Amino acid sequence: MAEAGFYSVATGPKDADAAKCFLCGKELDGWESNDDPWEEHKSHAPKCAFVQLGKKENDLLLPEYLSIVKQYIINHIKELVEQSKEIIDEEVNKSKVDMYGRII
Repeated sequence: MAEAGFYSVATGPKDADAAKCFLCGKELDGWESNDDPWEEHKSHAPKCAFVQLGKKENDLLLPEYLSIVKQYIINHIKELVEQSKEIIDEEVNKSKVDMYGRII
């Protein structure tokens, strides 16, 4: 699983086999014993940069590895921005604001 980019995100018995790609964030569960993690990753997240390289981490060349790290950082920043927007929206919704954006 790890060689195909997945790590465990299991939180209990109901999702004991839940896994998430470190790069694209695709979550999969319900794994069968004959499932190939690479094939599952390719079929569910064909645009994932890690999938598109099609190599195990140990087989990556330095430029390939750096491109993965760059994409990881970009994805992480996007995730943080979205989380920040949600927090701001929640705070704005809690407050009454006038037409100039000032809290009343």
